Amino acid sequence: METWLATSPWPGVTLWIILYISDYYLTLYSARGFREIGHFQFEGSFELTPQYQKDIDALTPVSRLHIILLVLYSLLIVFIWWFTRFLIYFPWTYLLYLGMFLLLEVAVHIRHLRNVSLIREIRKNGGVEGQISYRKWFTYKVSAFEFYLSSILFLIIAALTYSLFFVGGAIMCFGTGFKHSRMAKKAKTNQPPAVAPQT
Repeated sequence: METWLATSPWPGVTLWIILYISDYYLTLYSARGFREIGHFQFEGSFELTPQYQKDIDALTPVSRLHIILLVLYSLLIVFIWWFTRFLIYFPWTYLLYLGMFLLLEVAVHIRHLRNVSLIREIRKNGGVEGQISYRKWFTYKVSAFEFYLSSILFLIIAALTYSLFFVGGAIMCFGTGFKHSRMAKKAKTNQPPAVAPQT
């Protein structure tokens, strides 16, 4: 599969576009679903990425920022493929960077699928009573732990398969986990006295 991904930029770009678009709309689904079932309250915003919080909170179906970043990142993937193939003459380096893009999204989609499953089960069968309020720092800390786990998983696969693609995924997931750990510490330091309910 990695040979297929490295031969041309278009398989990687196509997978990236699919994952990046589905990431946004699965986030919308989860944000709307948690809001409707009413058992879960999130301090500040359900969305963890600051630049997307306004769009997700408003349940914006088409995000201008999302479209801009989708185009820019797609062009960046094409540029990295061209640069590693024709300027530094080491095309396998492209797989390292492509793994950073794609496998981070794979880790995020695992979280999305868990949320979708939880929302659908509660809507269908119930099973949850009362309300749970998540502090922002706690949400970031749980997110960081999940990314660290994904990083370890991808690193193990990379070691077993000698794959730069999975090394890239491990690096990116670790970096994102580290960033969310720092954001958790900052949010805990600056936390308000109470979680404001979402309506």
